[in-house]
Amino acid sequence: MQALQQGLVARGGIQCEWVPGTMNQVRVYLPDHQVQISLERLQQIAGIDAVHELYLKGLVCLPCTSSLCEAFDKA
Repeated sequence: MQALQQGLVARGGIQCEWVPGTMNQVRVYLPDHQVQISLERLQQIAGIDAVHELYLKGLVCLPCTSSLCEAFDKA
């Protein structure tokens, strides 16, 4: 999993995964740092499709656009 995280972040993507032991906290790996947000905040920022993918796969990969990075930084 660590190799996947490093590969995605190296390409400038955003990766979201569950915080272990929680049901509503998400760890977001941005290109230069990581943040922890609520599931509700993920839905507000990235949309319901991202939440559905997180439930199904346990991992969401998003493009690193300036608006998404800024929204996650403010979260």
